[in-house]
Amino acid sequence: MIIKCMQAAPAFLRRNMERPAYHFAPARNWMNDPNGTVFDGEKYHLFYQYNPNGSSWGDICWAYAVSRDLLNWQRRGIRLSPERARGEAHCFSGCVFPAEGGYTVAYTSVGEGENAASERAEQVFCSADPAFCGIERRARINAGINPFPVREWRDPFLFSYNGKNYMLLAGMRGSRGCIFLYAQGGGAYDWRFVGELYGREGEMLECPNAVLFGNRMALFYSSSRDVCIRAACGDFDGERFAVREEYPADFGDCIYASNLSAAAGGGTAFYAWMRETEEDPARGYSGCLALPRLFSLSGYRPLFASLPALCSLEGELLPAGARVSRARVRLPLRGNVCLLRGKEGDGVRIEAGGGSVRVFRTRKGESLAPLSMPAEGDFADLYLDGTAAEMYAGGRAMSFRFYGEGCALLPEGGAAAREMRPAEITGE
Repeated sequence: MIIKCMQAAPAFLRRNMERPAYHFAPARNWMNDPNGTVFDGEKYHLFYQYNPNGSSWGDICWAYAVSRDLLNWQRRGIRLSPERARGEAHCFSGCVFPAEGGYTVAYTSVGEGENAASERAEQVFCSADPAFCGIERRARINAGINPFPVREWRDPFLFSYNGKNYMLLAGMRGSRGCIFLYAQGGGAYDWRFVGELYGREGEMLECPNAVLFGNRMALFYSSSRDVCIRAACGDFDGERFAVREEYPADFGDCIYASNLSAAAGGGTAFYAWMRETEEDPARGYSGCLALPRLFSLSGYRPLFASLPALCSLEGELLPAGARVSRARVRLPLRGNVCLLRGKEGDGVRIEAGGGSVRVFRTRKGESLAPLSMPAEGDFADLYLDGTAAEMYAGGRAMSFRFYGEGCALLPEGGAAAREMRPAEITGE
């Protein structure tokens, strides 16, 4: 398909292109992993890793936001900060789990000094009221709970199975990256080691989280070697996990550190950090949340669907060749579709056909690594939001960033596009 050349976009339009407007992000500064994602039957609660002092990683706290539809959010500030009096430097990732009278908040505590995260991390358990107005530290455990030395011990995730509570933690046992399983004992903060649930040789695993459909489990983890999220799907019996299938959770190159919650209607919501792939401290912010997705399991294959609430942001049908910074583009999965962004030397080309969608990007005249996703059905939905792009097709998803200046030039031909309005994201 051919896209007509057009004049350069005005400067204010280029600025709008830069910052995503319907992906959740803090008003400023650095964010990374989603933490403590929970649905209380009416509202979604989100905590996220946040640096209140700059747009690069550091001074990690938990900031907090709430939503009724996973799209429009109210930021409510920092709710968990490092306990400096105890030498705590960072509140690393963790989870929120229902408890009597409110919630249990669990996170990885990292102190000051060299190798603190890799050698001396502890897991802290807190109590919280239902509105998270107060979070009080109650207990902590160290790596001595394990029957052998464990390094890089982090990211607690709590879940229930057959009336019992369990916890996942990632860690390195020698050169093997592991997801360890723990069972709750007689007390709320009493945990015993059960065993290695899952492992991979030669790579560090992080941010484990799991959801169960009967005895079928989808176990998500992030690989620090490949900087990606994977899903291992199989059967769980309370002690062992028999993996049947493994899949990428996303076929792009920019999401990491997943988390899960229940969703309205009895489903499961999947969250992840959408990292910047080009750092620019002068930008004043870094990172956003990938669009939360609805997750299900078909046999042992993970399926992802876009949020129904996205329809509320759709505007008018756009003509071919229109310039936009935000749009939903419906791409037919046949032939070739091309999208261009920005000035000469910056572009995105999307080829659809033969059972896959392939994305080719150039930045400042240089080619970036191509992306490819299996694609079933008649079309793919591509959501453009400034520098953030996400695509859904046949239950699969692909995310990528692109930093070309200017706005998208929409293709002529079979693709249909609608403008997307910004979401309502307020507060600090």
